Amino acid sequence: MMPLSLLIALILAFGMEPPRVGIPAPDVGVRVLKTCGGVTLVAGLAFGLGLWVAVRVSQNGLATLRLRRRYALGVRLLTVVSLVVYGWIIHGVGWSRVVRSNWGLRDWILLDDLMVLLPYLLIQLLNWWGLFFAERSLQIRADSGPASRLGRYLVLRSRQSFGLILPVILLFVIRRDVLARFWPSWNDSLWAEPLEIAVLGALVLMASPLFVRLAWPTRSLPAGALRRRLERVAHRVGFRFTDILVWDTGGMMLNACVTGVLPGFRYVLLTDALIETMSPLEVAAVFGHEIGHVAHRHLLYLGFFFVGSLGVLSLLADGVAAGVAVLARSAWVPAWSPLQSGAAVEAVILLALLGLYFWLVFGYLSRRFERQADVFGSKVVSCDLPGCPPHTDLDGDLLSQPDRARAVPPTLCPVGIRIFAEALATVARANGLERTWRSWRHGSIAGRIAFLEGLRDSEHERRFQRGVRRLCWALGIVLTLALFTACWLSLSPLSVVLE
Repeated sequence: MMPLSLLIALILAFGMEPPRVGIPAPDVGVRVLKTCGGVTLVAGLAFGLGLWVAVRVSQNGLATLRLRRRYALGVRLLTVVSLVVYGWIIHGVGWSRVVRSNWGLRDWILLDDLMVLLPYLLIQLLNWWGLFFAERSLQIRADSGPASRLGRYLVLRSRQSFGLILPVILLFVIRRDVLARFWPSWNDSLWAEPLEIAVLGALVLMASPLFVRLAWPTRSLPAGALRRRLERVAHRVGFRFTDILVWDTGGMMLNACVTGVLPGFRYVLLTDALIETMSPLEVAAVFGHEIGHVAHRHLLYLGFFFVGSLGVLSLLADGVAAGVAVLARSAWVPAWSPLQSGAAVEAVILLALLGLYFWLVFGYLSRRFERQADVFGSKVVSCDLPGCPPHTDLDGDLLSQPDRARAVPPTLCPVGIRIFAEALATVARANGLERTWRSWRHGSIAGRIAFLEGLRDSEHERRFQRGVRRLCWALGIVLTLALFTACWLSLSPLSVVLE
């Protein structure tokens, strides 16, 4: 659930070794001014976009779909610019060297990491401040009181995003500072890096529900017809959880999520706007979608994916560094070329490759997982009647049948698909999105609905599920090989010779 941009920022800060680390940097004042200039540049773009959208909405009297599309594109471009600027601050300006070497914070556990991350945190906070004006004019409900107050808005966004950074920062701190300080010989082992990342990553996954509860404003879903329905759904499909939580967003967000890999420490979160906007059956379908992520073990696999991607990143970094070094030594490259400095060019190329990797590989995997969860969400509101309709509501108060408990939901029926399709359409309407608008992680609403409608033949569903399983196995093998190859190269004599 951590925003992908934050994860990339953490990789830029801690997963890629800055040039000449450990050597004090000259002209500290100039480097600080450059850092402030980069932060100010991104903030100016954010305020410009936010105020432009607010003015257009005020002039037109409403937020048109065209304006929403332009705003969504602007936010994406702003995210990319923020990462590029932060990568330049770390690897071009040398912010890490200033913090750890010039200011002597290298031995300060956690403080040095927070200071290295500080420019990106400021960029995010100023971005939210600038985009607040657009978000207020585009809010999904007119009575969303907190959306009209800047302080409340910034607190909600900060708790949502920054609160989830804590476990990942702890992972880096424990791995790099604590283990290296108390067991320095352990880092020389070939198995040190993969074992450390695997163990610490598993701990973060298990403890993530606690961080979510601390970071996000939530409350338990009160007793009533909706809670009884959702509990029946969970009982019927064998889903265990700790609680169903209402995620208070001030009516600004229509979404749901699940956190926790352990059955006894797992929460399902439904936003306040989702509960107020959707019908009970549609909420149950969305609830089933979140159950589907757990039933198909998506959380575990995505954790493994990000751990394995560190190996891919390491191999990409080595390849880019070697390529830039070869080009810099070429006779046709002039002395004034940026290739001669190397560091900034490496950072830009690596950031571009990293973005392309996540956009293509992670995006495709995420869309497959979303469709798996869509099928599951449709199934939990489907029935066992082969001639449906007429449709039987298996979880309503008028038909409570605990004896129907099973390990899997019923087979798909046309009405179940229609209910989930209406839930997707409600999400699109509430957020002012066209059904054909594509998300790189979720696909388009129209595409997801068309996919479900094409699964009325059970053989098509089985073929789809087999395809996803094969994709997971193939990708898992590649990521495992990449991780262990990167570890072997980092410790082999060949790497020392190449350096």
